[in-house]
Amino acid sequence: MNNNYLCMYKRIKLAKSALMVLLLTSQHVFAVETATANEFPKIVTIQQLLQIVRDKSPRYAVAHSQIETAEAGVIAADVLPNPSVTYGRYDQAAGRMGTQFDGFSQQNVTVTMPVLLAGQHGARKTAAERKVDVSIADAQVEYNQLVRDTWGLFVELLAGQQRVAVLEDAHQELARLKTIISGKEEAGTASRYDVLRITQELQNLQVRLESSQTEITSTVGKVGVLLGFSNWKFEAAGNLVPIGAPAEVSTLWQQVEINNPELESARRETVAADAVIDRAKRERFPIPSLFAGTAFTDKPYGNAVYTGFSVDLPLFDRGQGGMAKASAEKNAALLKRELLLASTKQELERAVNVLVKRRDTLSKFERDVLKPLPTLKQMAEDAYRLGKSGLLELLDSSRSRIEIKLNHLDLLTGEIEAELDTMQVSGLLIATVEQSKR
Repeated sequence: MNNNYLCMYKRIKLAKSALMVLLLTSQHVFAVETATANEFPKIVTIQQLLQIVRDKSPRYAVAHSQIETAEAGVIAADVLPNPSVTYGRYDQAAGRMGTQFDGFSQQNVTVTMPVLLAGQHGARKTAAERKVDVSIADAQVEYNQLVRDTWGLFVELLAGQQRVAVLEDAHQELARLKTIISGKEEAGTASRYDVLRITQELQNLQVRLESSQTEITSTVGKVGVLLGFSNWKFEAAGNLVPIGAPAEVSTLWQQVEINNPELESARRETVAADAVIDRAKRERFPIPSLFAGTAFTDKPYGNAVYTGFSVDLPLFDRGQGGMAKASAEKNAALLKRELLLASTKQELERAVNVLVKRRDTLSKFERDVLKPLPTLKQMAEDAYRLGKSGLLELLDSSRSRIEIKLNHLDLLTGEIEAELDTMQVSGLLIATVEQSKR
């Protein structure tokens, strides 16, 4: 019974020690993450953010790690097969001397070495190297998508900050109007209802402002989730302006054939499939093994050396399975590339059409709706001061100006998103990022 209590005590003590180690470890990890987050700037441009994505993002590191895995496959393929050593011992049964050999025992030592005579070694290494090429292209595909998502969230954050700025300006404007209306009430030219109405409008605008600020916090959190960062709070720096991406399908299609990472990955998969077929052809040849050994006895001592070779007879397994699998992979790679070419061209046409229409809509909006806005604002305030319009008309004018400015931000965001889609499909997105680093 005492032994049971002693074992239970030891287990509890061990559990407490493990818990303390876990707590200390978690505190250490938390401290490291906080320090890492504090190293990042609090105000970033899109160029700085994309540089952080490539240099410090855990998500990019995970995408890039598949290249290291493929390179390890090259090392494995470049290693020659190991020789083997066989040892055996024969002992004469008691009272039966000389039935197999003279002496009490015979010992055998044999060294066997497989020999890759049919070029299997080179074919294996080439196939592994082609897989590395595919992994590099696949990592570029993931990086392309990561840049697209990061840039899109940055645009969303920048638009959210400008949306907050618009609502703050509108709040100040309504506060100024409330001061005017309160003064008119004191002068007897405005009613108490007018003061209550403008106060309610201010409170409603305050709610919209707080909601927009919450959306900014959410967007910053989305960036942290996407890139694998924690405790990083930052603001976006820059102007919400179109990138200026080209919108001609014929010109962009030439860039697709050169820069699109998905098409490059599909092309490399086809090349890798050819290398796998060549490896399967080489593997069909049996691998011979050369061996040499010695057999020696004692009492009396005798020694003999023997050599030879062994090889499988390809009567049943002639590599049919490997060839069939390699051919199927090649066919799948070709079909994937054809499908990707067709879908990429369709996606490019769609993205360009959307970009052209969004660009045209934004241009008309800025010319016909946004440009006359200051004049309309002044006219509405003058009409109210002169008594030619009431409070409702003044508030309606203020609400219209706010909605027009917010609508302009939405149109700007929509055009930039369309530009990013076009650049991603054409492959110009990564090219633009790399060019901005120079």
